[in-house]
Amino acid sequence: MRKRHALTGIFAISALTVGVAVSAAESDGVTKRASAQPVTTNGADESKWPSPTPERGLAKGLSLPVEKYLAGYPEVVQWQRAQRSLWVSCMARYGFENFNPPVPGVNPPAEYNDANMPRRYGISNAAEAAKYGYHLPPQQMAEPPVWEPTDGPEGTVFLGEGPELSDGTYNGTKVPEGGCRGETERQLGHLSQGEDAARVNAASLTESMQRVAVQEIISKWSACMKTRGFTLDDPYKASDQFDLSTQTASAEEIKMATADVACKEETGLVQKWHEEESALQAKQIAAKRTALESERAKMNAVKKASLAAIAKGANK
Repeated sequence: MRKRHALTGIFAISALTVGVAVSAAESDGVTKRASAQPVTTNGADESKWPSPTPERGLAKGLSLPVEKYLAGYPEVVQWQRAQRSLWVSCMARYGFENFNPPVPGVNPPAEYNDANMPRRYGISNAAEAAKYGYHLPPQQMAEPPVWEPTDGPEGTVFLGEGPELSDGTYNGTKVPEGGCRGETERQLGHLSQGEDAARVNAASLTESMQRVAVQEIISKWSACMKTRGFTLDDPYKASDQFDLSTQTASAEEIKMATADVACKEETGLVQKWHEEESALQAKQIAAKRTALESERAKMNAVKKASLAAIAKGANK
């Protein structure tokens, strides 16, 4: 759940570059969870995917310069689909024709990328605040299921280790180092945004909050909240008052969240903070442009490889 600075985001690559989550092999081989969906099924409803910029609320239409260098959700799903296609193709070489990893894109996140614009400056959607308080809408709270290959030969060939291997072969056929998962990683690479882009994305938010103009607007927001019965000096502290692991918001949470968004609208907090951070990011990006362009080139290379892998799988 989003807390202070709202940048723990699910695009903190661990959640998304893993693709469908696959656990590392245990010492005794693999896991006990069965494979999930048919290979030919594509159950992703793209209409539920987050948009590049917020479509409603006070952050509607807003974006930041650094987003040019961040991985967007459709790009991540494209990479995941390519990864899945290569997994399936590799496993078929060893006779696993029904190898069924989950279909990517079925459990979309709340935000398009790690900039997390809908909640970057705290909640900004009055309708959601009135219904869910500081909680995410229920459909955005659901965690995607963890998938692992089945125990036995499937997991052994996928992970590249296990009792079913004999001198690195399975049924007389050489298994690549790291199994089909390792082979795919070497062929496709990782769609991971670079460290410089991540630093700009995080540092600009922290530094912009200290700007005089942002501090002034936060003070106005705080004064507005006080007139509504809430003593807060920081928009990020508002949600800390409540347990966001519960399924529903309390009446008090909804009351505070509603006042929070109303005061942001009254003071222009979201727009002003966005202006200040955008200006700060522009300077930071200019200072790191060469490194950022290099990072983006690496992402583009992985995207190109992903498209090629998907096309190859579709033509089989």
